Amino acid sequence: MLPCLSLRRFGFGHKSLLWIFGRLLLGLGLTASVAAQSPAQAPAQASVQTSAPALRSVKSLPAPKVVARYWAALGGEKALRAAGATTLRGTVQTAASDTGSFTLDRRAPNQLRLELVFEDDRRCLGINGTSAWVQTTRDGASTLVDEIGRQRLLEGWILAGNLLDAKQQGIALRSLPVVELAGQPCYRVVFTSRERATATGYFAAASGLLVRLESGEGAARQVFQFADYRLVNGRREPYTLTLEAPGEPSLTLTVQEAIPVNSFATNHFDIPTGDPALDVPALLTRIAQNQKALDERVTQYTYTLTETIRRLDGDGRVKETEVKVYEVYPLTGGVRARKLVAVNGKPLSPSEAEKEQRRVTKFIEENEERQRKGQAGKVDDNDEAQRRRLAISQFLRACEFYNPRRENLRGREVIVCDFRPRPGYKPTNDAGKIIQKLVGTVWLDAEDEEVTRLEGRFASDFKVGGGLLASLKRGAAFVFEQTRNAEGVWLPLREDFNAGIKVLLLAGLNISVENRYSDYRKFSTETKDVTENPPATP
Repeated sequence: MLPCLSLRRFGFGHKSLLWIFGRLLLGLGLTASVAAQSPAQAPAQASVQTSAPALRSVKSLPAPKVVARYWAALGGEKALRAAGATTLRGTVQTAASDTGSFTLDRRAPNQLRLELVFEDDRRCLGINGTSAWVQTTRDGASTLVDEIGRQRLLEGWILAGNLLDAKQQGIALRSLPVVELAGQPCYRVVFTSRERATATGYFAAASGLLVRLESGEGAARQVFQFADYRLVNGRREPYTLTLEAPGEPSLTLTVQEAIPVNSFATNHFDIPTGDPALDVPALLTRIAQNQKALDERVTQYTYTLTETIRRLDGDGRVKETEVKVYEVYPLTGGVRARKLVAVNGKPLSPSEAEKEQRRVTKFIEENEERQRKGQAGKVDDNDEAQRRRLAISQFLRACEFYNPRRENLRGREVIVCDFRPRPGYKPTNDAGKIIQKLVGTVWLDAEDEEVTRLEGRFASDFKVGGGLLASLKRGAAFVFEQTRNAEGVWLPLREDFNAGIKVLLLAGLNISVENRYSDYRKFSTETKDVTENPPATP
């Protein structure tokens, strides 16, 4: 079962549009940051001032102008677009004076692979535009998830894509006041992805070059500083990079050569841990069967659904948030009733609660009548999550799964596969057309053979009515995750969906939807009892 998105939730009268399922420098043990001075001069914490005298003559610029100045400083937008892929090679030194070598491969718009070698210790990280990963000699390889993964994906576009085509990549830009950094005025631009990862770039006012990048918070935070820009192959490259992260030793990368590359192998940026012994088709067949049984088991539980919808402005900032809490309980025929109990932290008023109870009671009675007549159940108008059910089996038919590997997630062994549209697949309905636009990664529990996590994003725009009715912008992303309860039953845990949507001739809308499932309780009450005594508000 995968999450659903209805435009009616966001103030539009159009019918339900979609039903959608529901990381490059990371903690290698060395997460990263890059420097505007020479390595010996780079401070652990840069001094940032907002009221220094040197700032009085420097006025803030709109974010697009700051980015345009950056392109010009690197060699011009045309040169950047023509540059293609690049390999940087050189030496790496830690704060403890350990030395080694590095290779950094980049391909626009968002693919990157960094390999560090210290004697017998090899560390590699990368991003393929869909997911990010890390591999070490000691711990093997793993795919990055959650906040760390989202931040690395954003950093990938910044470091490999030269800030080109932000709108097409779903990246919002906004400027902040000018500050003084290490003695020089700097423009600041905040970059926000559709998945709400954020990073702040510092651009020297005098040169236009990026000298510092601060990305993420807490465990996901990284700081990059760049220095010693040189003109190579028609564009400027930073020849000194200092990489820092809280609690980790800093790294200084010194470039010795920058090599233009015609092309990399198709799988060069993919996680290099495929297990050819895994019979993926057979595994996926069993997964589909298990998922069908899981969908049936879910109808035996009542639970709480907390839905958070955020509307974002053009700069990626939250301008409106709505939180709704529902009680969800099953009815005969595999149907669910969903009862609204609170909005924005406040229970419904007595009159609102009475009106909602009448609606739910009417729906239950109508469902019972349909069951007596042997008719198929009807989805609760208030339950968009069933409005367009997208069977896992259809997802398996429409997608091609590749690069299977064994990893660990949440303390359990999982089999991880990347997926992309299956060549030659011809969709027969809207759900199939949606799936055909997706790329992503799926995590399968190795012991129970259940889908434990699914991440995907739209590789291209999805248009309804040729784009005249609505369109979902490329880069829209979702996460669907399930959890195993104490009885060994897998149940939905979370669904996240982030997208830019344009409907009819109206202005575009950026939204973030989070669904959280909790308080699962086995449910065996007769429908009559449900009507008269619905589950208590958690």
